[in-house]
This record gives sequence, structure tokens and C-alpha cells, in this order.
Amino acid sequence: MERWYSMVHLHMRSSYSLLESPIRLESMILHQKQLGYNHVCLTDHNVMYGTMEFYQLCKKHNVHAIIGLEVDSIYNEEPFHFILLAKNDMGLQNLYKLSSIIKENVSFDEVIKYAKDCVVLTSSDGKDTFSAYIEHQDLEKLSAFVELCKNSFSDFYVSISMNDSGKKRVDNKILKQLDCKCVALSRILYEKSEDVKSLQALRAIAKQTSIENQGLDVQFQRYLRSPQEMEALYDECDLLATEQIARMCNVQMAFQKSKLPVFENKLHIDSSDYLVKLCKKGLEKRLNGNLDAVYMNRLEYELSVIINMGFTDYFLIVWDFIRYARSKDIFVGPGRGSAAGSLVAYCLGITHIDPIQNNLLFERFLNPSRISMPDIDTDFPDDRRDEVIRYVRKLYGQDHVSHIVTFNTLQARQAIRDVGRVMNIPARIVDELSKMLKNTPKITLMQAYNDNALFRKRIQSDQKLIELFQMCVSIEGLPRHTSLHAAGIVLSDQPIVNVCPLVSVDGDIQATQFTAEYLEDLGLIKMDFLGIRNLTTIHEIVTNLKEQKHISLDMMKINLKDAKTYQLLSLGNTLGVFQLESSGITSLLQKIQPNKFEDISVVLALYRPGAMQHIDTYIERKKDPSKVVYPHPLLEPILKETYGIMIYQEQVMQTAQVIGGFSLAQADTLRKAMSKKKLDVMQNLKEQFILGARKNRIKDSVSNEIFSIMEQFAGYGFNKSHSYAYSLVAYQMAYLKANYPLYFYQSLLNSVIGSGVKTSQYIYECKRRNIVVNGCDINHSKAFYTIEQNSIRMPLQVLKGVGKTIYPTIIEHVPYTDLFDFLAKASMYKINESTIRILIDGGALDCFGYNRATLNDNLRKLMDYVNIVRIEDPNDLRFDFSIVSRPGIQRIKENPIQKAQKEQYVYGFYVSEHPVQSLRMHKYPNCIPLLNAVNRDGYMNILVRVASFRTHKTKKGDWMCFMSVEDEAGKMDAVIMPRLYEQQKENIQKDRICLIQGKKDRPTSIVVNRIEWIEV
Repeated sequence: MERWYSMVHLHMRSSYSLLESPIRLESMILHQKQLGYNHVCLTDHNVMYGTMEFYQLCKKHNVHAIIGLEVDSIYNEEPFHFILLAKNDMGLQNLYKLSSIIKENVSFDEVIKYAKDCVVLTSSDGKDTFSAYIEHQDLEKLSAFVELCKNSFSDFYVSISMNDSGKKRVDNKILKQLDCKCVALSRILYEKSEDVKSLQALRAIAKQTSIENQGLDVQFQRYLRSPQEMEALYDECDLLATEQIARMCNVQMAFQKSKLPVFENKLHIDSSDYLVKLCKKGLEKRLNGNLDAVYMNRLEYELSVIINMGFTDYFLIVWDFIRYARSKDIFVGPGRGSAAGSLVAYCLGITHIDPIQNNLLFERFLNPSRISMPDIDTDFPDDRRDEVIRYVRKLYGQDHVSHIVTFNTLQARQAIRDVGRVMNIPARIVDELSKMLKNTPKITLMQAYNDNALFRKRIQSDQKLIELFQMCVSIEGLPRHTSLHAAGIVLSDQPIVNVCPLVSVDGDIQATQFTAEYLEDLGLIKMDFLGIRNLTTIHEIVTNLKEQKHISLDMMKINLKDAKTYQLLSLGNTLGVFQLESSGITSLLQKIQPNKFEDISVVLALYRPGAMQHIDTYIERKKDPSKVVYPHPLLEPILKETYGIMIYQEQVMQTAQVIGGFSLAQADTLRKAMSKKKLDVMQNLKEQFILGARKNRIKDSVSNEIFSIMEQFAGYGFNKSHSYAYSLVAYQMAYLKANYPLYFYQSLLNSVIGSGVKTSQYIYECKRRNIVVNGCDINHSKAFYTIEQNSIRMPLQVLKGVGKTIYPTIIEHVPYTDLFDFLAKASMYKINESTIRILIDGGALDCFGYNRATLNDNLRKLMDYVNIVRIEDPNDLRFDFSIVSRPGIQRIKENPIQKAQKEQYVYGFYVSEHPVQSLRMHKYPNCIPLLNAVNRDGYMNILVRVASFRTHKTKKGDWMCFMSVEDEAGKMDAVIMPRLYEQQKENIQKDRICLIQGKKDRPTSIVVNRIEWIEV
């Protein structure tokens, strides 16, 4: 007989119940629709991360969305689990609030509080006390709890679940004896029955155990059942109840959207009037009282757009927290992104690039013909960003400010590592597979399988690996755990939980449960507070200069025509300089030879995919301006600064304005259509462009050619406003490096404590620039790098094993008059022998006049002596060196290679002269350091130490060798082919020094043609 009702599934966990379900929302919605379901329900476990995606997908596929929440509650210290379904928008908001307070569970009273406007069902998951009552057929307790729920919830149903189990089906009959409404509930944890394997993998990953673990929380047969299967398992009346409940649920998401808070100004006047006042005062200050009509007109225009678009409070809020930061001596960046094109932002001190002087466009930032929120991102020092966020939270209220959630997903490499572990695949095989994918970001497993023959062959070589691959594909891309958006903060005039559920991430940090892409639809406006380490470095240098040298620098007012700075840039000496560190950028700087601020911006804009093809043309025209060609004479004022080449998006816009007669707002619309490849929009605007060009008496053939050039450049043209803003930060760092190198390197080294590679690079450059960096010294080293008589002194904490519990104690009790004084104090303050040996190997005890080999060889005897002269009274600990005479110290000859190796081990890099460095300087000057070799290709000679080596059998059965080699500042792989390996295999030993002649065509490896072994 044909059904006269429409059955509905009222439970479904998705992959947003992190690692508790492999269900992908769109796939499940389409599957339910295919099976004839008109209503689809989402009830994730304790969270609502997927709500917005689910709701939008349901609208897209024309099915009715039922939004719910599966909740674990506690009543009388017993677990009782429920499913809550929102009947309307009020119910949804209540679910948001309930979800926001859940850690692992909530009290029954809290469920009652937030269940208004919701249908409440028992979860019937087989894991709570209510399920235990059913299993034990305890009618009295069942009746009592049902009565409690009926009195607590306006729409309460007892779920009849798991009737696919014969025992459960029999047990569930007791529910029909209760005085309550019942409903059929098929719990859905995965889409198809075979997907239970994917759930097993996810649960094993979550529990960090094997997939074979019998204790895993995995339920079988919890897949999406068809209506026919449901009819075979449940009574008609219980199935009918599902449709009745579905019709009760009608979420529209029509509740009041969030808005930005109104900025409360100290004059208590309208926000628009206050903004105008601030801007006029700011402009007067910027122009030193010499008000100019061009600036006044531009300011008036921008203010009218901002006020008419309703963004007044946005600008005031940003102005205020930047003002606060500066009042607390927090160095704020000069701007970023298109906001640097706004004169209003410049007048408010939000940005520090003059948009009129530098020909930056407001419409690139805020287009009056396209309603979209402004986007002002602000850079702060990474160690003080949180202070500004705390200020904003305190000012607008804890409930009105939130971070934004992001999800770390099971991407290809992560999936292989996680699934490999839970499937007990040996770690070396997992590493092998993972390394095959490492050079291709965002690659999918199927792409790797199809495109990477080596990867495919390895997978096919073993049935276990085929199973691993299939399992990884099934869970690839699913969210694994939550994290925080790197910079985003949202502000709201109402409690954020009214429009979006919240979650605690990384402890007590409050974040939205919806990712950034869904927030604007809810009226939640994202502001980016970025923590930039380079700003920390700049601020530290400026502070040190003021405190130690009495030099006061305002970094926003430094000379932008400083000869030393441009000399440094032209030489490519930009290690440690913001945005200009990479080998490609330094090479470009050397070619371009920047001699004005605009050149730095061009370097940042050109060193990008697409734009790179114009580098040679740009350099050629810069050297010989007679070669500059303009597509049309009208474009000369626009393209003159870039020698006739469109490099910036703003130039594309200005071209549309000058040639096609577009307004800048229309020009921005065209630019965006070109960059997004919106062909229909482009075609309409092209016709308008050609017509506009005709009015300027420009032939169609010329205007068509110009349009094609614009189209090409719009695809990869750089945002000039952003380029200029970041060029200023780069210039500031280069200026400090060129003029105050000692303070620059001190701060730079402090910023990379813990990174041996970076520290090694910076110390090597210091040596190259004749800046002395002294190793650790027990009497002179502090917690951080310090300047000491025109040199830099390393801190004790750079030594591995001398952590935060040790070095403060050592520093606190300086000076140490001699070795025995130090050992006595070390004994007193429980600094153990292994720590002392680290200090020895790092040279921190060299000041006592003994070499390191001597100190290590005699240490045990010296410590025994200290213990003998140690006197412990009940209230005192002291040392009486007169008890017994001091032991003699037998001096040992130092092996320079062993000394260097131990130094490298405790620092992570070489401090004193590496044997290789000494040999290269005095005997092998034609060899180049590895740090320089990294940026070169072709034939070269290098002098190195063998750090390690491994052999490999080729397909032909021959043996070859891979050596890991190093010098004082770098590492490289040296590849020895079979013929040469056969000749040299007896000579290859760890720690030997050799001269390698070879050809390098990869960044970190050289193919060896000849080896000469050097005895030290």
C-alpha cells in the first residue's frame, strides 16, 4: 500500500561532530533527496559548526532544513541524552546559546532553560541512563523520568530507536506502555553501511589508538535507511510522528542581524559629525596647517561615501583601537591592503601612506557602486597584539567580541599519517609515502595517485597500503580539530550568541562556531588584528636605541631618501628585512638597483607569478628610458613610474578612467570582473569602454588592444596601496639595518631564539659584516642577546638544555670569581652535571682559563671536591674550601673538530670558527660557503664535513651514495653516482672533511664529479 505520509530522519551527525562521523553534508543531502526525503535534519553532537553550510545547501537543493542539536546532560549525577530540534528562529537562537555553554555536557536544568521553542526527543543512543532503564525494563523509573520531561518541555517525544536489533525491538515495546508521544528515530552516523570503516578510523584517530581496538565507540548499522527499510522496522504511527515533528520545525533565519557597535565618542555627538571633526583635524596635522584644495575635495568626497554607506562607526572603531595601541607605546604598522588608498584612513592615522602624493585610489578600497564592507586590517607587534584585543573586548563587552574558528582538516599527508598510525603501518613506510607528497601543497590523494607514478607504484605494491589509501581517501578533507583564525576578530552591537554559536578554543579563547565565510551574512564584520614579528623587531630596536644611545626615532618620519639604505638594498643585503629576504627577491634587488621608495614597491609587485615575465623589460627600460613605450599618449602620466608597464591594479583602473571614460567606481567593477574572469560582466563593460574611447577619438583597434593589455594585467596586477604600505615596513627595517646594524642584529637574533637554522644564517652574516657575536659566557650572558662593547653577546637560553628553570638562577648569582666558585654555587642551586657539561661545550666556562676538553675531563673530580667541602647546617648551606686542598686540574689537548661538533650540538649551529671555515679561508679560497651555494646553480667547489651518509641501490643493481654535508653556516645533500661511489666507498666516513667538485641544479643538492679528502 502506498504511503500517505512522508517519513523523516530526525537524527544525523555530520563530520562537524569532529571525528565522530564521516558524513559530508552535500553528499548526504543529495542522497536523502534521491531516496525521496523532502526534509533533512542535522543534529551534531554538542556543536553547531555545520549549521550555516547545512542551511545554505538545503536551500540550494530545495529541501526543508531541520536544525537540531544532540546534547549530553546530567540529571541527579546520571547521564541523560537528548535531541533538540528548533521549531523556529527563537528555538535556533536557544540552541546557539545551549551549544555555546557546553564543554562536555550540561545540566538538565540548562537543557530545560534553552529548550523553549524546540521539540525535545530522547537520544536513545544506548549510552545513557534512560537507555539503561529500557534495557532493564524498569517501567517505574521510565515513567517517572518521562513525566519529568513532559512537565519540563512543551513538545516532548520518546524516541524508539535501533529496531534493527531484535533484542532492542523487543525491549522498546515497554515504551508503548508510557503515557507519552513516541517517534521513530534511526540514528545516522554515516551515509552507507560500509562507511562504518571510516568511522572506525576517525574514532581511532580521536582516541589515538589502533583501529582494531575493541573498546572504540563505533556503532554498526547506523547508516541512512530508505523509507522502505524504515517501514519494515517501525510502527506506522511512530513514522507518522516524524513528519508531524518536521512540520513543526520551520527555521527561517530571519532574526535581527548583527551590526557594528555604535562608537561612543567623548563629545557625545553624532558619529558622522565626530568622524568629520577627527578627519579635518587630522588633515590639518598631516599638511602642517597648509590645507590644499585637492586634499580637501578628496576628503569631502570620501567622507560622503563612508557616511552614506553607513560605515562611520567602522572607521571610528578602528581609529580608536589604533589610538589606544599608540597610547600604550605599541608600534602599529603603516597600513596594509587597499585601505592605504583612503585619505580618511590617512587623516585618522590608521595608515601612513599619503594616497594623493602616491596616486592611490579610494575606490580600490571602497567602491560606492558596489555595497561591500570595508576591510581595514591592522598590523601589531606579535608580542602585543593580544593587549589591543583585550582593550576592544573590555570596551565593547565580552559577549560582543569574538575570535573566529577555523578547522584543521585531514589533508593528504595528515590523512596518511593519522590512518597509517591507527592501521599499525610501520612509521618508516608512512614517512616514505608522506614524503612523496611533500612538495605539492593542497594536492589530493587521487591527484597524487594519478599524477605521481612512484606514489601509485608504492601503493599498489602491498594490499595493506591499498587499504590504507582507500581509507585515507574516504576521510580526506574532513575537519580534524578546531583552531583560531590567524587574525580575525568580530564585533557586534548585540551578544554574538544571538546570531552565531560560540566555542572555547585553545583554552578559554572564545570563537564563533561558524567560519569566516558565513559571518558577513549574519551581519558580523571581521576585522583582522595581525601579529607581525617584524614590527616587534622594529619596536625593540627603536626602544634600545632610545634607552642605550639616547637616539629617538619616529619610524613614520624617517628619511625615505637615505643613501645607506638604498646601497644596502642594491647589494641585496636584505637578510632579516621584511618581505625582502628570499634569494629571488635579493637577486631582483641587485638587478633593479633601487634608488627611490617607489622601486621597493615595484620589487614586491613584480616578484609574483605572472608579473615576473615583465622583470627583464622593466629593468631594461629603467636602465634606458628611451626604450619606454606607452600603449597610448594619454597613459603616460599613469604608467610613467613603472616605465610603461602595468604593474598595479590601480593602473588598470586609471586606464579605464582615462581611455574609456569610466568613473573610478566603474573602473573598480571592471578590474574585479577581469581578475575573477567574469566574462559576461567584462563583455558589457568592454562595449562601454570602446564607446568611451571613441569619445576621446581613440580608434577601436587601439582601444581593443588597450583593453586586452588591461585584461592581462588585471589577472595578476598587484594592489598598489598594499605594496606601498608593506614597502614602508621593508624600508624601515632596511634603514635600521643600514644605520644601526649592531642593534638590528641584536633584535633580529632575539626574534629567532630556538631556531638554529635562522640563528646560524644571521650569525654568519654578522661575521661577514665584521660584527662580532660572542658565545655564551657564564659571567656576561643575560636572558637575551645583549650589546657588549660594539659586539653582541649570546644569551644562555640559546644553549639546548639550559631552559627557563635554569638560566635565571645562573644570571641571578653572577659574578663567579673562578671555576670553584661557580661549581659551588651550581651545587647550591641544584644545577646538575649534565647542564654544566652543556655550558662547557657551549664555551660558557671558557672565561675560567681552561679549554673545554680539560673541563669535561676533570669535571667529575671537581664536583666530588665541591661535595666534600660542602657544609650543611640545619639553617645554612656553605662551602669551606680550607677543609681539603683543591685538586689539581690535568690539562687535555683540544681536538678542534670535536670542539666544533659539540658546540654545534648544544647551540644547533657553529659559534667559534668551524674547521671547514678556517681551511677555506687559508687553503681553499676558491670554494664557496654553502649559504652562498644555495642561491647558485652550475659547477662549483665546496669544502664540507660529512655529517651523515646512506647508500641506495639503483634499478640496475648498482650502489650509489647520498651524503649530508655541512659547513659553518649551511647544509646540503651530495649525490655520488655509482661509478664514483665504487672508487670512494672506503673513504666515505662520518666527520671527514672533503673538497667536492660538482654540478648543482637543485636548491639543496649537488651531484658530485670529484672528491678530495682532507686530513685535519
